[in-house]
Amino acid sequence: MIAALICVISCATLIQFAISQWRSIWLTIAAQPLSHSFEAATGISHDSVSPDHFEWLVRVTEQKFPSVREGQSWLTAVGFYRKGLCVFLKMGGHALPSVADWVKRELTECSKYAAATLDRRLNASLACNSASPV
Repeated sequence: MIAALICVISCATLIQFAISQWRSIWLTIAAQPLSHSFEAATGISHDSVSPDHFEWLVRVTEQKFPSVREGQSWLTAVGFYRKGLCVFLKMGGHALPSVADWVKRELTECSKYAAATLDRRLNASLACNSASPV
């Protein structure tokens, strides 16, 4: 019985660590400043990214770079995380104002991650195009 309890606690701790690690990685990417080429192409600056931009940014990323698989699973995972946060807000997250504020900040970070992903792909595309012989 004690062995089973230790196993359950160890698994729960491992899952918590994995989630924290995953979250810290994509938040680090989301915190990176956006390039001038991204701002020129989208009209969105790093400070003006809002939760409403997420779906548009993902759609543009998928349309412009359909063959790029790098980071796609991360973008999908952040999308699922975002959907979970939206469900939480709709189901009564407004009853707890401090939690609702945290959720809104998280939604903004999700959009910033999508913007950073698009920015990285745009810059890689520009670098590839400028390196190719004319």
